Parts: sequence; structure tokens; C-alpha cells
Amino acid sequence: MIKIRPVMNKNDLGDFVRTPYHIYKYDENWVAPLRSSEFKKLDRQINPFFQHAESELFVARRGRSSVGRIAAIMDRSFEEYHGERVAYWGWFECENDRAMSTALFDSAVDWAQKQGATRIIGPLSPSANDVAGLLVDGFGSPPVLMMSYNPPHYIDLVERYGHTKWKDLYAWLLDKPDIPERLETIIPKLINRGRFTIRNLKKSDWDREIERARVIYNNFEQVNSIYSPMTEAEFIALGKELKMIVDPDLVFFAEVDGEPVGLSITVPDFNIALKPANGKLFPTGIFKILKAKKSISFARVITMGVVEGFRNRGIDLVFYYKTYLNGVKKGYKSAELSWVDEDNHAMNNTAIKLGAKKYKTYRIYEFKL
Repeated sequence: MIKIRPVMNKNDLGDFVRTPYHIYKYDENWVAPLRSSEFKKLDRQINPFFQHAESELFVARRGRSSVGRIAAIMDRSFEEYHGERVAYWGWFECENDRAMSTALFDSAVDWAQKQGATRIIGPLSPSANDVAGLLVDGFGSPPVLMMSYNPPHYIDLVERYGHTKWKDLYAWLLDKPDIPERLETIIPKLINRGRFTIRNLKKSDWDREIERARVIYNNFEQVNSIYSPMTEAEFIALGKELKMIVDPDLVFFAEVDGEPVGLSITVPDFNIALKPANGKLFPTGIFKILKAKKSISFARVITMGVVEGFRNRGIDLVFYYKTYLNGVKKGYKSAELSWVDEDNHAMNNTAIKLGAKKYKTYRIYEFKL
């Protein structure tokens, strides 16, 4: 018999974090996140996201075993920006059991209704600035850093409950050895005509670089339907996570007359290093991570954009070009460009021009309350 109950204490939270290990026990593509990081992300006292959000976590149990979970979330930043009281659902994991998934979604929907939400969207764990979307196309390979992963049966569980597509997010794969010849010839012209300069991240000026990046990010991400502004505290926290793996040669600012107008961040796919650790740093996980880190040859373009008023100058193409040149020198053989909102035609067209192929689709669903 399945019982659903909210997370009330540390033991319950431990069950919530451990649930995926039951779901993905025999899935060779799943990459376990570090448990310590998951606990921090879910801790309302530590994660700055919860300075403007509330959540309720639910665990499905069969006897003493945790076999499913879901989070219901209210993000005031999303509400204030979009002018709509919307809830999120996220961190969803479930056996291929419709009764169980229905009970989990019922719990999230009931909580959202009590908060006065008009609809619930997801999965967002906990927002569009972290892990977003349900994988609906492109199964068969592990997820890259900070991208979601799920079994195919989740599509049926979600849609049978009554969730319908709201927005699709695309992941583009760039695995060709050469930049298109046409692009190679126009890059110098774009830089001259656009009157902009491109520079790398200055790690020695980290704090101010982080703030510059936040301002640019919050500007260009507004084109996305699921956009939610990031606070200074959130961006600082994200910066701390990425600082350990970021390569300044793969992070670029575009400037016009000395003012930052564009940002591109590419990071090594650290999931390749995390996979052997199976979620644990100690006692041996850290050594497995350090060993696997040496073999990383795949990267993720984690975010890229240009502030309004400076688009259509070719800055995005120059970002990709310089990322490619430096990435090849560093030994990277391929990269994922993700995620890109289906309505962001400019970035999707840029990916096509680069010769990338759309190889994964993630879906944000909505359910009217």
C-alpha cells in the first residue's frame, strides 16, 4: 500500500533525497547528483532561492521504502515578473505506477490550490534557473551538467494526469570537427561592423564579474517564457558552485564602449566526473571524481545571450566561434548547447547555422487549477 506524506524532519528529507536511487537502480545513464549538494539545495535556510519562495515536499512510501517524491513550489519572483500566481512542481520521481503518480500530483495540486495558484507548471527543480523540463525526446544517453533526466514512462504518467504541453526546451549537439567555412569568413566582418569587443572572464575580479554576469543574464533571459529573475544572493551561490569547474577561457563577455552587453558561459560536462562517485564524496568518491575529471572531453554551453538593443550584431556567433576555438585547444571534442526555449528563434537559428543538431527535447507542462 502506498502512502504519501509531507517531509516533516531530517529523516524524511533523507528519504526524499535517496528516492532516485530506487528509481534508477538499473539505469546506466542516470547520474546521481552529490547528496550534499541536494541537501543544500533543498534547505530553506541555506538556498537563497527560498528567500522569495516556499515549497512543500512529499514522499511516497511502500512500507518503509521511499518509492516516489514530488515538490510543490511557489516562486514570488516569477509571480511578480509575470503578474500571475503560478505554482511549480519539481523533483518528481516515481515508479511506473499510475496510482502512485496520481497521488503525488494530487498532493502538489492540493498544496498549490491552497496557495491561491491559478495553474501549476513543471517540472522545475526548483526553478528555470536550475534543472528544468521533462525529457520527452532523445533518450539513450546521460544528461549533461544541470540538465534533467528521467525514464520514458514519466511522459505517460504526467500526461495521463492531465498535464499538457506548455513550452519545449531544446538541447543542440555540436559534434562536427570544423566550424562552417562561411562562418569562418564572416567573423572578422561581424566584429568590425558590430563595434564590440569580446573578452574572457577575469577570475581575479570574480565578485564584480559575477555581478556583471547577473545583470546581463537577467536582461537576456527575459525572452524565455519560464524566466524568473535571479537575485544577487542566488547568483553568488551559483557562482560558488561553478567556480570549482569553470574555465575562464570558455567564459566570455561582449562589451560596447567598455560596457558589458553579452555573456557566454561554457563549462566542462562535470557529470562525467560525478557519475563514478554515485552521489557520495567520501570516503572514495572524491578520488573517483578527480580521476574521471581528466577524461572530460564534452562541454555544455550553459547560457548565452545579448542584452536588448545590442542583438542582431552577430555577437552570439562570435561567442560560439571563440568558444569553439578555445574548446578545441583544451581538448573538447563536442558540446551541448542547452537549453533553448522553442520560441527563442534567434538562438535556435544560430545553432542551426553552426551545424548543430537538435538531439534532445525537454518539456514544461501546465495544469490549470
